[in-house]
Amino acid sequence: MNHYSAGILFGLTVGVLVGLLFVMFLFKKRVLDTHFDERQERARGKAFQYAFSSLAISAYAYGVSDLVLGTWCDVLAGVSLCLALSICVFAVTCILKDAYLSLREKPRTVMTLFTLLTLANLSFGGVYAASGGLVENGVLTFRAVNPIIGVATLVILIVYIVNHLLRNREEETE
Repeated sequence: MNHYSAGILFGLTVGVLVGLLFVMFLFKKRVLDTHFDERQERARGKAFQYAFSSLAISAYAYGVSDLVLGTWCDVLAGVSLCLALSICVFAVTCILKDAYLSLREKPRTVMTLFTLLTLANLSFGGVYAASGGLVENGVLTFRAVNPIIGVATLVILIVYIVNHLLRNREEETE
């Protein structure tokens, strides 16, 4: 393993550890509360089914595209695309079925968290795009992971906000 690959591995490891520590902190502060009612649990189960199916289909499509088109992105970018799609399918399904937040979670906290995640990932993506690091020799590089995740969190945030606003309007008219 060369220094470049070791640096990438180290960066990914640190990123995952920081993310896990942040999630643990949110659970400890009771910002994330995973108590769902029965209706929400059923809706989340269906959302998991849709997400798994979309992950399987997108992973297969990525593999086929690599065979047919040749290498158009590196493996980490391709896997990230598949995961981001599946996460979006899960989140959007849960949001539309009112099963994304538990009964005790506050929508403002979730929207703030997703806004920060979106801004951070899209900012990194912008830096990589400006430096020309997203595509090298016609191949999408691992640096595309940040904008991929940024777009996924942006989609989830937009769907959540629109759904939240529409639900509030419906409640006001009743």
